[in-house]
Amino acid sequence: MLRRHAIASLFAAGAWGKVALDSLFEGAHGGAVLLDRKTRRVIASRLPGMSAAPGSTLKPLVLQTLLERRRLRPEETFPCSRDLRIEGRSFACTHPPAATAMTVRTAIAYSCNCFVAHCAARLPDLTHQLDIWGLEAHRAPLELQALGEEGVIATPATLAAAYTRLALRAADAVKAGMSDAVQYGTAQRAQVAGLAIAGKTGSAPHAAWFAGFTDSVTIAVLVQGRSGGADAAPVAARILAAHARGRL
Repeated sequence: MLRRHAIASLFAAGAWGKVALDSLFEGAHGGAVLLDRKTRRVIASRLPGMSAAPGSTLKPLVLQTLLERRRLRPEETFPCSRDLRIEGRSFACTHPPAATAMTVRTAIAYSCNCFVAHCAARLPDLTHQLDIWGLEAHRAPLELQALGEEGVIATPATLAAAYTRLALRAADAVKAGMSDAVQYGTAQRAQVAGLAIAGKTGSAPHAAWFAGFTDSVTIAVLVQGRSGGADAAPVAARILAAHARGRL
C-alpha cells in the first residue's frame, strides 16, 4: 500500500520538480538504465556497468531466439513438473501449479524454469546467440545458461540495450507473456497506473533484476537482493512513474 501511495504521489505532484534517480532506489544498492526506445538515448542512469548473472530476465531473449529460428512454435506446450535439477542443483519452479501445460506466453508470465530448460536443448549455439544480443557470454551447461544462472553476465546498460532490440521485434507470444508477468505474474510490483508495461524479473545469487519496456522507453534495474519481483520491480515502477510525469 505504501508503495502505491509513493507512486501516486509522483503523479499528483506534477512536473514542478525533478527527482534524483538515486532517491528512487530508497537506499537499495543498485544500478539502472532508462533508454528512449526510438533514439536509444540514455534518459537516466545509475551504475550502468554494475554486473551480475541476469537470471530469468534472459528467458524472453532465449525464447524469442528460438521462435525466430523456427525451433519453437508459440502454441507449443510442455507440462511443468515443477521439480528441476541441473548439475546437482535444484531449480524447482515456484509458480502456482498450472492447470494446463505451459506455452511460451505462460512460461514467461510465470517464469517457468522447466519450460525454458526443456527448450534450451534446441539452441546449442546459445553462447553465440547471447553475444548477438550484446551480452557477455561464455560456454556453460546449456540449461543453466538458458536460465541466466551461468555462462552469461549482464549490466543495466547491456540488458537495457538488448531489451530495446527485443521490443522492436518481439513475437506476440513473448510480448504478451511479458505483459502478463506485470499484470498477474512475477513482475506485478512493476505496475504503474496508466502505463502499459511489458517486463520480466530475474533473480541470481545476491542480484535482483527487472527489465522491460513501455511504448516509449526501455528500462533495466539491478539491485542487491534476493528477488527480482520484491526488490527490483518496485524500483523500476518508481523510475517509470517519475519519467511518465516528466520528473527525470
